[in-house]
Amino acid sequence: HSTTTQRIYCAYTKIVSIILSSSIMAFKTKFFKKKNQAKAATGEAVIATDKAATNDEYYYAGLIVTTIAVTPKDGAADGSKVTFNEKDENGTDAMFLKEIKMVGDGEFEATKVSLEEAKEIANNGFGANSSTPLFIVHGFDVEPSNSLKYNYDNFKGDKEYYPVPVVWASVGNTALYFEEQSNNSMEAGNALKALVNFIPNDTFPRKSLLMHSMGNHVIFNGACFKETPDVQFENIFMVAADVPYDTFHKDPKEGYFIRKKISGNKEVKATYFFGMLAKTSDNKPKGKVYILWNDSDVALTTSYFANQETRLGKVGVGWVDGWFSNYYDDKVIRDEFRGYIENINVSEQKMENDGKFNHSYQFDSWAIDVYEEKSNLTQLE
Repeated sequence: HSTTTQRIYCAYTKIVSIILSSSIMAFKTKFFKKKNQAKAATGEAVIATDKAATNDEYYYAGLIVTTIAVTPKDGAADGSKVTFNEKDENGTDAMFLKEIKMVGDGEFEATKVSLEEAKEIANNGFGANSSTPLFIVHGFDVEPSNSLKYNYDNFKGDKEYYPVPVVWASVGNTALYFEEQSNNSMEAGNALKALVNFIPNDTFPRKSLLMHSMGNHVIFNGACFKETPDVQFENIFMVAADVPYDTFHKDPKEGYFIRKKISGNKEVKATYFFGMLAKTSDNKPKGKVYILWNDSDVALTTSYFANQETRLGKVGVGWVDGWFSNYYDDKVIRDEFRGYIENINVSEQKMENDGKFNHSYQFDSWAIDVYEEKSNLTQLE
């Protein structure tokens, strides 16, 4: 009877958690939709600038990567013009695009970019002519009409990094969180792996990676599912990471029954993930994996209820989630990772764009200062 009671209790708490998670997520969507509509009516910028591109002709003029399936535009003789819809699914490959135009509700037109041109655009940056591309993988519930309107102006000026948004098919519906986690993000991860395996590493000899929220899941559980992608990044920034807290631990939780493919096999995936750090001639990482975490992150609190696991972006690496006490101990981190993985606690930082949920801070000015500071610490040969 005791065992049966425990099972019933666990099932009950799981159902309650999922209902609570859905309710909070639905509130978040409704809240921001109304807030954004109100601000749009008054001409006030929401989280984005009124023109993300420097050229007013385009929705976004700069370089992007997308995994969303594209189709050749009718009448484009050279095949350089393509179209895509933000409601479409991920394709099997990813590609570079520029000169993004919105031509309808969720409909976009763009120009395909060759590897050589992509290298030139990223190197030129915002005029520095010596920029390092920072590939930025967005999170859950973000569509191109949102991600390409983020305010990238904080990257301008005397900055090392040039932002390259990585756009994957996110359905833009919080009620479908688990579908995103199980299907769309995994497909995007596979498509991104196909892209990086196709791109010679010397195309971008210097490059870094930033993942926000579920974008961390796209790379860790999707692109690194079976092997290390053939790509090397100087630094990897995990911002508000919606992945389990023990991802880089020596003895991570693996007792999954239904969701093992999605969240399990952490030790192997972590090995593949760390394999993406660029190495010096003596085979030591040039940079680090940086984890920006915030203990006031409301979205990741919600994710905890949905996944029944504390999230990395809520507590950082080295967190011990005990029955009677919680604490930090770097000894739980895998030995080969220690020294090359660093917590950055941003809980006391002022949230410039997301004061309600303390989650979307990846483009705040202080966050970009962190990326720049860490870039300057990279070991170059």
